[in-house]
Amino acid sequence: MDEKGKHLQRGRRDYLFKLMTSAYAEQELDVSTYQFNRVFIVFGYTGSGKDAVIDGFLQQNRKYPFSRFVRTLTRPKRPGENEVFSGYFVERELFDHLKDRGRFFYHYEKYDGDEFGYDSVHLIFLISKGNVIMIGGGEQNLPGLMRGIKSVFDNIPVTTVFINRPKEDILAGIRKRGGDPAQIEKRVQFIENEWKDRPLAHFDYFIWAEKLQEGVDTFRRMVEEKSELPKAV
Repeated sequence: MDEKGKHLQRGRRDYLFKLMTSAYAEQELDVSTYQFNRVFIVFGYTGSGKDAVIDGFLQQNRKYPFSRFVRTLTRPKRPGENEVFSGYFVERELFDHLKDRGRFFYHYEKYDGDEFGYDSVHLIFLISKGNVIMIGGGEQNLPGLMRGIKSVFDNIPVTTVFINRPKEDILAGIRKRGGDPAQIEKRVQFIENEWKDRPLAHFDYFIWAEKLQEGVDTFRRMVEEKSELPKAV
C-alpha cells in the first residue's frame, strides 16, 4: 500500500473509533493521545486449552468489562460451535474478498489449509467498549499480530499470553472434539512433531493449564496485574 493509501486507511480508522465512542464522549477525542483499553492475545497449540481458559475467565469475571474478539474463519464449524462466540465462518471466496479490501489487520493460513482473519472494524468496535481478549493461534503469529494491532492504533496496550498443557492431553482433546478425519490427523501429526513444553518466542505470561480451574485462576491474576477500569472518553 502506498503512502496515500496508508493515510486514508488511518483516517478511516480514526473516524470509526470517534463514531463508535461519540455516544458517551464528554470532550473532543484526540485518538493520538487517547489511553486505549487493553488487548490480551492468547497463544498456544491447537487443543492447548486457550478457549477453555478464556471461557472460564469470562464466565467468572465480574469486575472488568471484557469482550471476546471473534476471528473470521474458512474452516467448517465443529460440533458445539456457533457464530456468536466461536468464529465468523465464511466461504473462502468471501474471505478473499475481505482480505483484498483491507478489512483484516492480520490474516494467516494454518498448516491444515484453514485461513484466519482479524477484522479491523471488529477490533475498533470492541476496544471502544472495554478490554479485549483474542486468540492468537501459534507462536509464529506473534510478530504479525503485534504489527497488525499497532497498524490499527499504535497506542493500544497489548499483553501476550502463551497457554500450554501436556501433549497427551492435547492429542486426546483433538480426537475427542471430532470433525473431518483428515483434518484431525493433520492436527495430531503437527502436535506429535512440533509440541514443546515452552515457546521459543517471548511472551508476557506463560500459563500451564493442565487443570482448567488453575489455568483460569492464573489468567485472572494476570488480568488483575495488567488491567485498569476503562477510562471515560
